[in-house]
Amino acid sequence: MASINWDKKLGILLPGALRPRFVQDVASAMYLLAELWPVTYGKAYQRALAHCARALEGRCSAARARLAFIAAAREARVQVVT
Repeated sequence: MASINWDKKLGILLPGALRPRFVQDVASAMYLLAELWPVTYGKAYQRALAHCARALEGRCSAARARLAFIAAAREARVQVVT
């Protein structure tokens, strides 16, 4: 799977984590959503998965996938630290 870098890395603090995780690309965001995300339902979560998949396929911009990821974080009450 190819990775598409974001213009600016994003820090998130998953529940129970002592330190933030920094996400710099769409592939890492997709992994977090699919494997480590605390809430795997909701409109923003589904949109973030879809936008990340489309970005990896070249059908959506990395910036749009980043915004969808931030919305999913808000929906799941995952703290965005950067």
